[in-house]
Amino acid sequence: MFHTIVQCVLFCATVYLYRTWQNRRTWQLLGRLPGPLNFPLIGSMYVIPGRDTSRYLQTLVDLTATYGSPYCIWLGPVPVVIVSTADHARTILNSPATVEKASFYRFTPLHGIFSLPAYKWRAHRKMIQPTFNQSILRGFIPLFEEKAEVMVRALGEMVETGHAFDIYRFTARCTLDMIFATTLGTDMHIQECSTCGYLDVLEELFEIVTIRAVNIFLHPQWLYRWTSVYRNEQKALEEFCRPSKAILYEKEASLASAESGGNQFSLIDQLKSSTLDNEAIEQELNTIIFAGNETSAMTVANTILLLAMHPEVQEKLHHELRAQFGSVVENVRYETLNRLTYMEMVLKESLRLLPIAAVIGRRTTEEIDLGEYRLPADIDVVIDIFDIHRNPTYWGPDADRFRPERFETLQYDRFALLPFSGGPRNCVGLRYAWLSMKIMLLKVLTRFHIETDLRLEDLTTKIALTMKISNGHMVRLKRRK
Repeated sequence: MFHTIVQCVLFCATVYLYRTWQNRRTWQLLGRLPGPLNFPLIGSMYVIPGRDTSRYLQTLVDLTATYGSPYCIWLGPVPVVIVSTADHARTILNSPATVEKASFYRFTPLHGIFSLPAYKWRAHRKMIQPTFNQSILRGFIPLFEEKAEVMVRALGEMVETGHAFDIYRFTARCTLDMIFATTLGTDMHIQECSTCGYLDVLEELFEIVTIRAVNIFLHPQWLYRWTSVYRNEQKALEEFCRPSKAILYEKEASLASAESGGNQFSLIDQLKSSTLDNEAIEQELNTIIFAGNETSAMTVANTILLLAMHPEVQEKLHHELRAQFGSVVENVRYETLNRLTYMEMVLKESLRLLPIAAVIGRRTTEEIDLGEYRLPADIDVVIDIFDIHRNPTYWGPDADRFRPERFETLQYDRFALLPFSGGPRNCVGLRYAWLSMKIMLLKVLTRFHIETDLRLEDLTTKIALTMKISNGHMVRLKRRK
């Protein structure tokens, strides 16, 4: 028994020394960076608050406040460099050495354009980019307006109760309805269904993804498969993939019966005419459905809640909408939406204070200079967007306040505001998101006055790939006269 233990210890020591020798350049460069103490086997994992995703963001804020930018944290033997300045973000997002997405994205179910290797991403981006050109987006406006009207009618029923409710449940169903009816070319009437299993599992699924990403012991697939977390993930994945399978089936059925949507644009038709197989098409659809739904729905819900907290901003925005549209908002025009300058400021300020992605990740493919430091190849780099967005250096001493007027005069560094990432791998659906969000907001604000008992300092957040408000977007509505 004693000999067996000695052999195991010697084996582990040999492996450790071999890895030290093999990665000596990486360890030498990373050793110059500040960061929490790194212990054998566990690295710096002792600073991670287990599976409590409600504490992840505060942990990140505390680490950034302590160590600055950049710093290195070790998840077991895996190093992760975290940056939190606009200059460092610019370098990482623009460099050809960091076009690859971080390795932890492999744990997400988003295996399309969001996380593809660079050589595949370029081809897929070129294929999908035309979906979001200006002429196609202009054609989507009547559908955006129609779906936003359905949402407003549903919200009207909540007025009668007089009770506070989570408005995200309504914005999420609306944006999901929009993405099907517009980009995917198939109206699924999501808002008219009594339940939506897809939306029910999103938070659980991406919370699992986040927990796995920061826990090195859940990285090996052979080990992960034995956990209860894996079984929960599989159940959630089945529901997550259901919409893409349903819409592909719907398209194939309509083709088989010689039905077509006339001249209506459909990304699915475009993907099917490419060289992609059905599995790759389904993966792209999963990505487009999630990205087109989650970002816009959460931003609109966040903005509505912030407007409820700040009635003076709400009334100023309502005044702009009345000036542009009058008392009745219908037949919205693209040019009119572009004239909503204060609404743009409100949305930017909402995305600054409550970014949908608190962090994003890239991976180095070669050594890269970052200020006075040099980062090694083959490591993950995380951009701490949340702290960049609240840095007084870029946003002034009131960086933690909701004040849209700052965008009237402030000439800000565009890498200090990263709600849709930046560089060549920025969000492909940026203009789509702006149009859909503006239409949803103007429909809600011209019909209702919004109130809430919550204050900005009351909000608690958690990370489930995206940043979510744990205590909900609780508002009350009153009809405007």
